[in-house]
Amino acid sequence: MHLLRIDASLEKRWDEYVEQRTFTVTDLSGWRHIVYNAYGIRSHFIAVEDSDVLVGALALFEIKHPLFGRYFTTAAFSTDGGLYYDNDNVRDLLIDEAKRLADELQVDYLLIRSRGLQIEGFTQDQHYRTAMLDLRLGTDTVWAKSLRGKTRNQVRRGTKEGFTIHTGHDQLSDFHRVFHTHMRDLGSPAPGEVFYKNIIKFLGDYAHFIVVREGKSLVAGALLFEINGTAMNYHTVSLMKYNRRCPNYLLYWDMIKSACERSNTSFDMGRSEADSSNLKFKQNWGTQIIELNYNYYLRNLTEVPYVDPRNSRYKMPIAIWKKLPLPVTGVLGPWLIRGLA
Repeated sequence: MHLLRIDASLEKRWDEYVEQRTFTVTDLSGWRHIVYNAYGIRSHFIAVEDSDVLVGALALFEIKHPLFGRYFTTAAFSTDGGLYYDNDNVRDLLIDEAKRLADELQVDYLLIRSRGLQIEGFTQDQHYRTAMLDLRLGTDTVWAKSLRGKTRNQVRRGTKEGFTIHTGHDQLSDFHRVFHTHMRDLGSPAPGEVFYKNIIKFLGDYAHFIVVREGKSLVAGALLFEINGTAMNYHTVSLMKYNRRCPNYLLYWDMIKSACERSNTSFDMGRSEADSSNLKFKQNWGTQIIELNYNYYLRNLTEVPYVDPRNSRYKMPIAIWKKLPLPVTGVLGPWLIRGLA
């Protein structure tokens, strides 16, 4: 066995190996081009080859930011993933190489995001969960057996409100507008539109942009990824002034129905912090809650960084951000986001 550094000439081999195993498009080679074009982030894609066959893959993204430091992470701007291996020897070889590279480049820490792996010698962070909905029995069964009664009623409410749903790459700009507005109102930065344009360029039909409107007014939006039988809710938002009319429920149900129609077997509702209201909302859809294991190799830090809106140190910056005009957050947001992979 030996290690391979994946350059452009080997990306097809990488994708052939990873796509059979992954549940997220953020592990494909296209993702490295997306984050580089949008944020200038370098990546280190490392594979293990045995007798001319790939038997392991590790995707590391190198983040450099004046506020958030320098670090390596798998699954940049995503929930988990980035490490695949056919046996434990391959796994250990990839992890050792990741640590060696972290030491060589003197990053502050190395983060390997997973939903099952606890790496010996790494510090564990289990703040987060993901919520998975089983779609194998089809739309009717999901509606009748998985969703709670209150959730079905909220979907019905959203359906009766007269909203319209629009799907396609041509919805990108309107999706970004509603997403950026919602995130500003929450006090959080949002990616620039160039990030999503690169998603279309490099991921194409893996990505579905969805917008909810009332007449010409934007109400809600979502970005859904699909790969290997898993539909992944990457972003879903609705403007706060419409909340009581339940467009978010309508949007989630539309994504679930569409995922079933396209023969997906599971729906990943995305990352939430444990015990959060967001996670409770996802449980109402009949999901299985899965603990995420974030493995930290700490080099220059003494504890796991907690970069999350719930951290009290961000209370004042969040309050200020909510008051900034959208043109300002549109410029500053992408600069901040590039350090929050």
